[in-house]
Amino acid sequence: MVSGAVVLVLGVVLLFFWHQRVVELTGAEWLISRLGLRAVEAAVLYGGTWLCVRGWNGRKA
Repeated sequence: MVSGAVVLVLGVVLLFFWHQRVVELTGAEWLISRLGLRAVEAAVLYGGTWLCVRGWNGRKA
């Protein structure tokens, strides 16, 4: 569960602080860069919660 919490917290913190920088670095259109960031956010949330549930069920992550 700890690893899942770490993934969630670090993912949220990194995306919060580097969101504008990533949008500027992509050089892509607004819609494409936003969709890419949303996909990364979804992956962080899904992966973190998966690790938390796996830990809650007694399995090592």
